[in-house]
Amino acid sequence: MTRHADRIRELRERAGKSVDEMAAAVGMAYMEYLDLELHDTELPSVPSLASVQKLAAALNVTVRALLSEDGTEASHRLTHADLVERVKVHLSEAGISREAFEDRLGWTLDDFFASEERTLAQYNIEFLRVLCESLGVSWVAALP
Repeated sequence: MTRHADRIRELRERAGKSVDEMAAAVGMAYMEYLDLELHDTELPSVPSLASVQKLAAALNVTVRALLSEDGTEASHRLTHADLVERVKVHLSEAGISREAFEDRLGWTLDDFFASEERTLAQYNIEFLRVLCESLGVSWVAALP
């Protein structure tokens, strides 16, 4: 199991930043940020992908390095455009409707199809994991 909370706290301490500084840098309330350092389930499920980007930047690491088991980078990258295209191909090849796919995912895809900016603002890491698993691709490669 990934120890997100411990990793975030260790990186913050290594960066010499306080909880207050990190909360401000990420745009979170103090307790909202502190929950990231106290509960492993918070990082994948609570902040938006845009907030995770801010967190990684404030910690002086990439999003991939922040989330990988050993802090290393994945060798390839899937862009937002790549994911959108893969979803379209998946829907076509599987012969399922967008609505049926959304039901399987547990998320609507309006913001995902609208733009990368809206995807980053509206979805979290858990969304990305579920989407990528459904497409048979690495969610780490799809991180912003």
